[in-house]
Amino acid sequence: MPETQFAVASAAAPPLASLTRPARLPARSRVVGENFTLLFEGGRNRSLFRVLDGCIVLSQLLDDGRRQITDVLGPGRLFGFTIDGRNIATAETLSIARIEALGDAELLANNSAIAGELKTTLHRLQAHATLLGRKTASEKVASALVELSRIFSHSGRNGNPARLSFHLHLTRADLADWLGLTVETVSRCLNRFKREGLIDFSHPKTMRLLDPERLEAAAGFTRQRLAGSERPPS
Repeated sequence: MPETQFAVASAAAPPLASLTRPARLPARSRVVGENFTLLFEGGRNRSLFRVLDGCIVLSQLLDDGRRQITDVLGPGRLFGFTIDGRNIATAETLSIARIEALGDAELLANNSAIAGELKTTLHRLQAHATLLGRKTASEKVASALVELSRIFSHSGRNGNPARLSFHLHLTRADLADWLGLTVETVSRCLNRFKREGLIDFSHPKTMRLLDPERLEAAAGFTRQRLAGSERPPS
């Protein structure tokens, strides 16, 4: 099975104060092209990596060859976690991406930022399991759009995020593999949201959220917040 692969170029890392490298391991930042496989599921790997820019998806293959995308990573997220030195997922770029090699995972194991990232990953996997198992097709697609807007929204003036517009790195097939749907169902949901005035896309890769609150409600997020607020104090 192929091992870890990369193409290289230099880049500066975004600030992440709590995540530091051992002094003997220099920073190594790289640029890779679109649709490039960085890590192969089951391949040997000892290093952790951080996304500096771009979009990377983690996925696993079923026995019949179908792909299940398990997470979508944007700037600041880490990947390269292993079990017994072997990758737990395939990592692929969906855009030109800048990536930094942080060094040996075992040397970084006690870093508080690594522990925090593992908690984030666990939380996201639990939320995704709920999405796959309990949400309707419309709720799944709406949830994906809300999540992607939070990760990849453009920056407005004064650095404020403009949540209304973002580059949709995932194709309809990628969304289907992420959400456990067919491509036809994903397209049908997107077109319905467009007709209802929740989103707009004149180009398949450019997404605008015209009514974020209604889209969040369609995703079930509003009901989740209300349910949480109604819980009695412990």
